[in-house]
Order: sequence, then structure tokens, then C-alpha cells
Amino acid sequence: MKLNPLTGLLVSAIALSLCPGLGTLASSRAMEQTNEAIGRLPATMSVTDPVAYYTKRQQALNLALEERWSDAATLLRQLTTQYSDDGDTWYLLGLACLQTHQWREAIFALQQTINLGTTLYGIPSGSVPSNDNMVRIAQAHAQLGEQIQAIAWLEKALAARWDERHSLIGHDGFANMADSEEFKRISGAAVADLGRDQAWRADLNFLVESIERLHVDMYHAIAPIEFQLKVAALQQEIPALSDQQIMVEFMRLLGALGNGHNFVLPVYSLKGALLQLPIQFYWFSDGLFVVAAEEGFQQWVGSKVELIGSTPVAEAAAWTMQFNARDNEMQHLLLSPFYLALPAVLKRLDIVDNAGEVSLTVMKSNGSKSTVTLTPRAFDFRGFPTLPLPKSAHQLLYLSRINEFYWFQKLPEVSAIFVQFNLVAHKDGQSLKQFNEALRAQIAEREVDTLILDLRYNSGGNGSILPPMLRTLIYFETTRPDGQLFVIMGRKKFSAGHALLAQISELTNAVLVGEPSGSRPNARSESGWFVLPHSGIRGIVSSQYHQPSAPEDHRIWIAPHVPILLSADQYFGGKDPALDAILSISGRKP
Repeated sequence: MKLNPLTGLLVSAIALSLCPGLGTLASSRAMEQTNEAIGRLPATMSVTDPVAYYTKRQQALNLALEERWSDAATLLRQLTTQYSDDGDTWYLLGLACLQTHQWREAIFALQQTINLGTTLYGIPSGSVPSNDNMVRIAQAHAQLGEQIQAIAWLEKALAARWDERHSLIGHDGFANMADSEEFKRISGAAVADLGRDQAWRADLNFLVESIERLHVDMYHAIAPIEFQLKVAALQQEIPALSDQQIMVEFMRLLGALGNGHNFVLPVYSLKGALLQLPIQFYWFSDGLFVVAAEEGFQQWVGSKVELIGSTPVAEAAAWTMQFNARDNEMQHLLLSPFYLALPAVLKRLDIVDNAGEVSLTVMKSNGSKSTVTLTPRAFDFRGFPTLPLPKSAHQLLYLSRINEFYWFQKLPEVSAIFVQFNLVAHKDGQSLKQFNEALRAQIAEREVDTLILDLRYNSGGNGSILPPMLRTLIYFETTRPDGQLFVIMGRKKFSAGHALLAQISELTNAVLVGEPSGSRPNARSESGWFVLPHSGIRGIVSSQYHQPSAPEDHRIWIAPHVPILLSADQYFGGKDPALDAILSISGRKP
């Protein structure tokens, strides 16, 4: 039966009459069932003055940004009454009601948000994913003493790949139900009085359940029966394995999933944390070299690694593919040096006999060979290592500020601006939007005709804040039709940083310089976090499919137009062949 649009307006009016304190659970549920039965109908006809509506909408948004929640709620009630088809206003109203403890109204507003959807990023105390709003609804039910409804909404959030499960433990919003067995199960709390083997087996079960719940495409690289056999074998082996060995097996299990956003963090856990060699490796075009070392081992920086134990280094690196859940082989070049520096991994692969001492055969630049014996130590994992600035090249531009999120420098002698974008995040004191405003102001001075964007060390971050950077590049090309845009890329190009590269390739005429990228244009991506209850081991699982490129784009990476593979001689000699090539192409260098 086709319904008159006025019926939809009437339903909305009835629902919106549930003002704070007046609504009941029964009437709220009845409204949910009514909406589900008849579907949503456009309510645009109720807006008699669209301009006034827009003005109020902007005022409400500004009030939310200023966290003036009570004033915002007053305006937002008017807006959602006038026009009920905007998920953004329902979302703001839901947040405002939560902040002002209008729990029943918050539940209804957030349900409307989930029905309609929102992408209104950047609101204090907010986050737009539907699963986050499901948890907010659960919290509102908990505050009303409605434990059954709270548990049901938490279950919905988990089923929708909510990955902050561990945050429920000790959460003030659920304090009145923290002792409930159902809540303990939902939050992933540790079970008391389990023996050592039982606790590890419980963690393995929790890990498998987390992968099944979070992964967007769990069996794209491994058959279900193969994965199940691996899990069953590990269940049996646990009593014979040390805590560190179990950690290694958990890493190996995630490695079998076969794409880049699957990773077990090997440190900071309560049990099983791994040790690392006191040196850092990197693959250059001419082999694996030591690029950094702790005190007492710095004499080996610059040495080429030939053997680990008695195993040729290329063979050892190939074996680490069991642990390296990668998007492509460039990501293997990036990450295999990390795994080669973990003695417990080397021991599991039979590359070394003793994880407590690892011998390397290295060759110095003068051709002399030595055997170095290294003892592992605890380490502070802050992301995968980036090439450090060599001591012999203090002025090397591209490595001079790699710990800054983003920065730019004018190169007046070549009429260029060099921009380095290392992390998709806002830095203190200057948002990415503000940074790009400053960058566009420099471009507007018309003193440059070449823009160089260095993305070599950008491995991701918050992809929702990328548009200002993309707009800057398009602005440059629009205002400089005779200018030249270059992008330097490489193996660490991953996740949100890779999404930007895909968009740049699609929407600009940028010349791409460097190595193939470390991910695919369209990829199983995102970082769905888990924390194992007993060991405290943390990790991530690919929880979404990201498609910044065309649906039929099946490339394994984005290839450069100007291939540049960095050699050890160039690196230690303080040269940047990518920048040199750009200056030659642009006519700025002979």
C-alpha cells in the first residue's frame, strides 16, 4: 500500500513529541516498530523557510564545536522537528542529549542517526561510525538502568565490527552493570582463576573470535579448513610452548590472513612480549644493510648483512613471509627487516638455534667481513622503522624532519616548494586544514612553478582529514597550468596515505617518482583493534574494504612514472636520487 507523505510527517511528529523525561521505553519501541514497518518518507515539505533553517543549522553546528551542548540541543530539537531527514542534525542532537544526560531523547536521536547515516567529523566527544553510536545508545540504556537493552546494543556494536571492546572495562558509563556476567563477557574481561594453559587457550579462542568478528574478508587468502587446522594444532601445542613462543604463533596465525592490516603488536603485553636485536636493518637496491644501532654496536652501521646464523639473508627474509601479512611485495621489503630483528621469529623459522644470541656475518664498505654476535633486548615499538638521517648527511632534506607530521620549505633557487607529508593526523597547534591554507598562500604568491609532495614515509592515519591536501594539489594545477606537480612515493606508502596517492593519481596530472607503493589502490584495510583478556596482547585486523580507485582497479600497487630504487651508496652518501630526478625533469638541474 502506498502511503500519503503526510503519514510520514505524522509519524515523525509523534516520535518527536517524546521530549526529555516524557518518553517511555514502550512508546520508543513502538515508534521503532512503526518506522520499520512503513519505511522513511521525505519530510522536506515541513521546512517553510530554508534559509532560516540553514542559518540555525550553522548556529547549532558552531554551538556543538564550542561544546555548548544545552544551547545546541534547543536549536537541534527545532531543526529535527522542521526537517527529519538529515542524519547530521540527529547526530548532533544525540551527542547534545548525552552530554546533558537526556538519556531517552539521546537514544531516539542516535537511532535516527544510525538509520540515516552521518559523516560529520570533528565534533568534540563524537565519532561518526554507526557502531560507535550503538555503544552510545547502550550507555544511555545503562544510565536508565535498562541492562538488557544495553547488552543488546553492545552486541549490535560488536556484530558491526566495533573494535574498542577493551575500553568497556572500567568504563564509567557502564559502572552500574560492571559486575554482570553478561557485561564481563561482552567487554572481554579476563576470567578469574584459570591456569596458565587454560588462560592461553582462552586467549587463542578470543583471538579467533576477534578475527572472525572484525575481518572484512577473512578467507580471501586462506581456506577455512586450513585456518581451522592451524588453530587446532596450536591449541594442542600450547602446554609445550613458552609465552614468547605462543606470541610468535599468534603473529604467525595473523600472518596467514594475507593482507597488510593484520598484525600482532609484539611488545607491551602482560605476557609473551618479544625482544629485538639492538640494530636496525633496511633493504636497499643492493642488499640488506645496518642503518642504525644502539650504543656499543654503532661501528656496524653501513655494513651489508650476508648471513643470519648460517642462512643467507635473502633466504631468511623469504621465510619471514609466514609472519608478514602484506598487501604486496613492496610491503615485504619494508617489513621483513623488522621480523629479521626479532630473535624469537628467527628461532621459530630455524634460522638461528638460540634466540638469546644471534650471529650475523656482515661486510663493511672496505670489503672486510666480520661475524657479530648480538644479544636481544626489550624495545619500544612506535611503528615500523623509518630510515634515519645518516650522520654523514646532516643536511639531507628528505630525512631531516621525518618525525614531523607535515611541513614545507621553499626552494627559491629552483622556483619550487618541497612538501613532506608523513602522517595523516593533526599536529598540535596546526591542523592539516590550517597547514594547507598556509601552503596555498605560498602558492598564491606565484613565485613557484614546481610543487614536490614527498609521501615516501606516510604510512597512514585518519583518512577523513585528507581533503584539504587534495584540494591544495588541485589548486596548484588550476592556478599554474604550466607548472609541474611531482609526488615522491615508496614502499611505506600505506593505508590512508595510500588512499591519498590513489586520489592524486586519479584527479591530477602528477608525475610519480620513486618505488612502487606498499599497498593496493583498493584494499582490505582499516585497523580493527583487539586486546586479548589474559595476556594483554594487542593487535589489528583488516576491518573494512577501502576503494579509493575504480572498482575494476586490480593493480597490486601504484607504479611510479619515474622508477627510483635507492642504493646503500646513495643513502650513506647523502644523496636523494628522487629529488635529483625531479629537478632534472623540471629543467632545474642539468
